[in-house]
Amino acid sequence: MSSSSSLSIPQQASNYVELSMEQSLLFSDSLKDLKNLRTQLYSAAEYFELSYTNDDQKQIVVDTLKDYAIKALVNTVDHLGSVTYEVNGFMHEKVDEVSITELRVSCIEQVLFDHFHFSVYSSGAINDLNF
Repeated sequence: MSSSSSLSIPQQASNYVELSMEQSLLFSDSLKDLKNLRTQLYSAAEYFELSYTNDDQKQIVVDTLKDYAIKALVNTVDHLGSVTYEVNGFMHEKVDEVSITELRVSCIEQVLFDHFHFSVYSSGAINDLNF
């Protein structure tokens, strides 16, 4: 094995860990943003409730509230779409990794099976086994 290939395996593992950590942090940040959005919406609701109660121009407050609610809803749906996209990408990546691992295990099993049969046939021990 050459030195460059032996160095690339730990480097790949390190890059994978770094990438995985980065994805986890991005996902965590997205969830925090969603929680913050809830807090912001509650604060806005309280603000508009007070404004409506204390303001003489109630129709302007209602119209402003409608605009704010629509924008907040669109932003929330957009954010949920982004988080869903990230989760789907992460899940597809993990499914691909499992498939690749299963294929590798299957190849190793086949090689072991072939080596076993080759050693049995070449040693003449086939007569001792009941197949």
